[in-house]
Amino acid sequence: MNQIATLKMSEPAVVDQDELARVLVRMDPKEAEETFMGLIKSLTDHLAMAEQQYQAENFAELAETMTLVELIAGRLCMTALTHIAEDVIACCERRDTVALSATYARLIRVGECALREIWDLKRSYI
Repeated sequence: MNQIATLKMSEPAVVDQDELARVLVRMDPKEAEETFMGLIKSLTDHLAMAEQQYQAENFAELAETMTLVELIAGRLCMTALTHIAEDVIACCERRDTVALSATYARLIRVGECALREIWDLKRSYI
């Protein structure tokens, strides 16, 4: 009974690469890069804003920010992040702080992975 289990908190980021490629191919390369970079910046800004709102326990503003994260993640074809943002909104609306803590931590993990993945994909398509 001296063995200790270690749980690694990681999840694959789910970016619909095929759909993202279809979106980017339909755009002019310069327009695609500007749009893509603008969305990534907006997503990172909103995630940073969400962290401040979460720490301040401002659930109403956090839910509003998550609505924007959901929309931006959808435009970037980040399906997992979109669904988790919906879950964070539901936790905020219920004021379920225990579920919010777990769900918000998952949002951050998946968000970081998705941003790394999408940045790598950018190099392939633009």
